[in-house]
Amino acid sequence: MEIKVTEIPREGLFFEIAQERGYLEWGRERFPFLGALKGWLRLQMMGSRLIVRGEIHATLLLPCSRCLKEFPYKVDVEFMDEYLPAEALEGRDEVEISSEEAGISFYEDVVDLENLYMEKVYLSLPMKPLCSDECKGLCPYCGVDLNVESCNCHLREVNSRWEALKRVKEGLLKK
Repeated sequence: MEIKVTEIPREGLFFEIAQERGYLEWGRERFPFLGALKGWLRLQMMGSRLIVRGEIHATLLLPCSRCLKEFPYKVDVEFMDEYLPAEALEGRDEVEISSEEAGISFYEDVVDLENLYMEKVYLSLPMKPLCSDECKGLCPYCGVDLNVESCNCHLREVNSRWEALKRVKEGLLKK
């Protein structure tokens, strides 16, 4: 949904979000939604600044980065963004910005609300999702899921290139 910034009334705009979505698509990644994406957005003009506040709630199916099994991940995001008109950038070459300005985005005549809140969902996802903190992952030798069964691969012989280091370690432990 796109909103013309010039058409936002003085009292602002409020939107409730309740959407059934198939996937969160971002780049080449696709994460299925489990249920509806819900939340709200409030747009308010303060002079030429656009303030967007909101909350987004959803559950996605993510792959565990250790064992590769899919698990439900709950997203609960609260945010407040500040936008300045794109004209504020005109005439500026490379300029150092303050830490306060680093959180500011810029808008043209139209703001795409769906893109805004879907970005918030994506940015709330962990870089390395885990099904649980105790996830043991997969065996690097045979690929068995160590959460389900164990293997004897850890008894394999150590690469001979590391034998000298192993002797040093054993010598340090004896002292």
